[in-house]
Amino acid sequence: MPDMGRFSPEIPHQELEARRSACQSRMEPGSVLIIHTAPRRIMSNDVHYRFRQDSDFYYLTGLPVEEGALILSPDRSCVYVKPGTPEKETWEGPQPNLHETGEMSGIEDVRDLEGLNKDLESWVNGVSALYYSYGSDVERDRHILGLAQRLLIRGRAGTSGPERIVHPALILHELRLVKSSWEIERMRETAEITAMAHREIIAAAKPGMGEFELEAILHNVFRRSNAIEAYPSIVAGGGRACILHYIKNDEALKNGDLVLMDAAAARGYIHSDVTRTFPVDEKFTRPQKDLYSIVLKAQKKAIASSVKGATMDSVHNDALSVLVDGLIDLKLVKESKEECLEKKTYRRFYMHRTGHWIGYDVHDVGSYYIQGKPRPFQPGMVCTVEPGLYIPGDDDIPEAYRNTGIRIEDDIVITDGAPLNLTSAVPVEIEQIEELKC
Repeated sequence: MPDMGRFSPEIPHQELEARRSACQSRMEPGSVLIIHTAPRRIMSNDVHYRFRQDSDFYYLTGLPVEEGALILSPDRSCVYVKPGTPEKETWEGPQPNLHETGEMSGIEDVRDLEGLNKDLESWVNGVSALYYSYGSDVERDRHILGLAQRLLIRGRAGTSGPERIVHPALILHELRLVKSSWEIERMRETAEITAMAHREIIAAAKPGMGEFELEAILHNVFRRSNAIEAYPSIVAGGGRACILHYIKNDEALKNGDLVLMDAAAARGYIHSDVTRTFPVDEKFTRPQKDLYSIVLKAQKKAIASSVKGATMDSVHNDALSVLVDGLIDLKLVKESKEECLEKKTYRRFYMHRTGHWIGYDVHDVGSYYIQGKPRPFQPGMVCTVEPGLYIPGDDDIPEAYRNTGIRIEDDIVITDGAPLNLTSAVPVEIEQIEELKC
């Protein structure tokens, strides 16, 4: 018999209960919501990728279990899980039983997953709306939507299907957008791990090292802190920094290179997202300083603008204004600021937006526009601020600036007052970076 007390809650019950209650209060009367665990994915032959729980399921349950489903009505919570078997535990280690699942999630009604298909009709029959995340699993869609159809057409038997099928994202992704104080504190802890990794890597980088060696330092710091990388890390030397999603990380670093490192930790499904750009040598060159100073000025302006009532669009425009001024000053753009902005010729050097939401997903959920208008920031939202410049190696570019990519990214909490930079412990000033290199 499995030992009791082997599994402790990953998220406090009070936090989980508040989330479920908020979700239930937004559901239609007489409705039901169903969310399943993430499917396991094959990496190669019979080897699976490391399991990563569905973010919505984890947000409401705190359960890392691989097979299960959560069902909510406006006044009930029930979770179905597949308890461990002796054989499975022999191969994969301890699995929570039904009692332990209840202790982890704070949900009293915990049932064996084998009973879900038998119970499903009673859950769905006669509901006003079925909140179901259709589109992620074809077989599951066929089963659940087929059940809804059968209930509709069997009216003479006294059954009725759901009047509407609604994606639960319409409720959950709005809830997830505003973080609780508990979540922000966890994000702060994850940011500290990321800061440790960046400081070690900036200090360690030297000509002749491989990008992969810096990536190895990154992973070492993360695992020492019981964290993993939040996304495939970018460690891009020289002109490879102009490849926005470069993840090969297999080239050598050369004298005079800058390294653009977009890499961050995740722990307990809480993510950070940080980019720094630093020289392989001990100092930035003068042209590198010129470009870096423009990006840093743009980021400082954008962070200062990330306040209650601002929007992603307004923050982006503030950063863009500074970047375009800098490009004109360096004569990389030869037209007026107004022409550059109107024709978007700046996109040759800056082709992405300045930020995104972050939380249980790196590019976290939540709408950016409400009825076609930019969504105003409110306290508790957390976003990145990440302007950059990417100067190609084209012949019409002054040689000193060619093949240079610079991005600076931090994680910012919107508050009632000044923005809170969770990742401010990662060196960003030129002097701070050069001091680490000495």
